[in-house]
Amino acid sequence: RLARSGRKVTVLFPGNPYAFSNGSEVADRLERAGIDFEAVPGLIVELAAPVMSGIPLTIEGLSASIGFGLVTGGETVVLRLASGWWESGISALLQNGRPPETPAALILNPGQPGQHRVSAPLSELARKAATYGLRGDALLVLGPGVDMSERLDTLSKRPLHGRRILITRARHQVDPFRRELVDLGAAVVEIPTLEIRRLPIDDRVRNAIKNLDRTALVIFASANAVDIFFQMLTTSDLDARTLHNSKLCAIGQETADALAGHGLRPELVTSEYTAEGLANALEGWEMKGMRVLVPRAEVARDALPSLLANRGAEVEILPVYSAVCPAEATPALLRLFDGDGVDVITFTSSSTVVNFVQAFPEDRLPAILGDAEIACMGPVTADSARKLGLEVSIVAREYTTHGLVQAISEATARK
Repeated sequence: RLARSGRKVTVLFPGNPYAFSNGSEVADRLERAGIDFEAVPGLIVELAAPVMSGIPLTIEGLSASIGFGLVTGGETVVLRLASGWWESGISALLQNGRPPETPAALILNPGQPGQHRVSAPLSELARKAATYGLRGDALLVLGPGVDMSERLDTLSKRPLHGRRILITRARHQVDPFRRELVDLGAAVVEIPTLEIRRLPIDDRVRNAIKNLDRTALVIFASANAVDIFFQMLTTSDLDARTLHNSKLCAIGQETADALAGHGLRPELVTSEYTAEGLANALEGWEMKGMRVLVPRAEVARDALPSLLANRGAEVEILPVYSAVCPAEATPALLRLFDGDGVDVITFTSSSTVVNFVQAFPEDRLPAILGDAEIACMGPVTADSARKLGLEVSIVAREYTTHGLVQAISEATARK
């Protein structure tokens, strides 16, 4: 239907669309319906996963042929084994004449970022895999290339290899965080528990913008506040020049980076994500009579305006966005933790924590989360998590997603 209407449609298959999938059936139906299509060849997992594990399938002078399945020929053999059938598959190969000392490897989660390899002589492989407590579908690879895997396997040497990490951050802010985790070998699961919604431009917003030429200091509490405030300026046919009379303060480096994206450099960037920390950073500033504007979330702590007002400042809090929990977050989280769960749960703000916790029955939360570690981007978020009954084990010293990735990597290295 979509293709007939002129849309371009992509159908994704694991590996190759014409191997171990129903891609040929889909292609046949499209051809019969008179719809143009193109089949793009892919790499089947039997060929891809060994490469990701550092196992060459052919080696000049040692292995020139590849067999798939329970074959008697082939100097290298690749065999899919379902969970619970490892020992049967290995026994069948031995009974078919494979020498017990044949170099062999089991690859768990083949083709995935969290794939794991166990290597041993064929006759010892099942016992070694059982020692590690491994389970699930796997690829069995045997042949001389297995002996090279320790040297050629770069994937398993990444610091977060095999770690399943949950990102709860708002979807539009995920990309740099996800890329850095994946580059370090993590298997990333994204379930945003936060959605940023811009509030309408009402009289309060219009008055705040109108009075910017008399505003001495604008304090941005988050990158979201920066981006949405500038959207409001653009909608009002204004731009950054409207702030020419104002000094700018950014709470955290990510907020400062957001301002830089609009061509602005703040006079002050605080490293602490607390009202008290900001007040201390402004200690040398004469605040009496100063007009201060704070664009921020609709719901936030009121400590900052109180602290600044106590020093004589005229503080206006300007809510520019609301932070809500996406409707799909709760069922997605329940499915995740009913299944394999994750090793690390990351929180980048108090809102992500609150919305996450609300997805689960309070009395069952510890049992549901199991051994998953809680990692927070700074002490304020960590404090919110602890108040909600979560045991926080990782807190970033640098309050950015890069700092959070570093903290997770350091914690993993200590294990």
